[in-house]
Amino acid sequence: MADTKILASLQELQNDSGKRISDSIITRMTRSMTRARYQLIRSRNNPSGAGFLPEPTNGASSLSNAKNTQSIRKLMTVSPATGEDGFTFSLNTALLGGKSYPILNAVLGTAAGAVSMGAGLLFTVASTALSLAQTSQRVLARSGDELWQVEEIGKKESRIIHVGSYFLVDPYRGRGGQSRIKGWLIHEERTELDV
Repeated sequence: MADTKILASLQELQNDSGKRISDSIITRMTRSMTRARYQLIRSRNNPSGAGFLPEPTNGASSLSNAKNTQSIRKLMTVSPATGEDGFTFSLNTALLGGKSYPILNAVLGTAAGAVSMGAGLLFTVASTALSLAQTSQRVLARSGDELWQVEEIGKKESRIIHVGSYFLVDPYRGRGGQSRIKGWLIHEERTELDV
């Protein structure tokens, strides 16, 4: 249970957006940075066993200061696509939902279903419905677009949560003279902090 003083000073977080792209894409966006993947949190050894515990970088008492609960930074500018092994191609593939082909799977599964008398057909119908229900984002990265990271530490019920969000921003229409980033949310990670 988090300290009530700390909880009172934190903003209530919105619900999880559910937006996810592969971790390999996020790693490629952040690996060129000289700093850690996140600025607001760090990992420490778990004193009661194996593994690590996430905690605020400047300690729990620092969360009463707003500069320790929000961070915005530009990660990179998207370069022109250079083939299927390039970052832009990988990012756009992830934004479109990956390399899944539910309709082709349905055709092949139906053929398998006819052979195995119904069981394959039921599986095919169910897996196609699940694949088609996956949300794909109708946004693609173009040369010159920017990738930004927004971090926030807030509360959800009685838990202290770190949110790492990644945005694709068109710099020509994304900010419009305002200091706030406007773009498309492409990925969100949430971590409960040990405070």
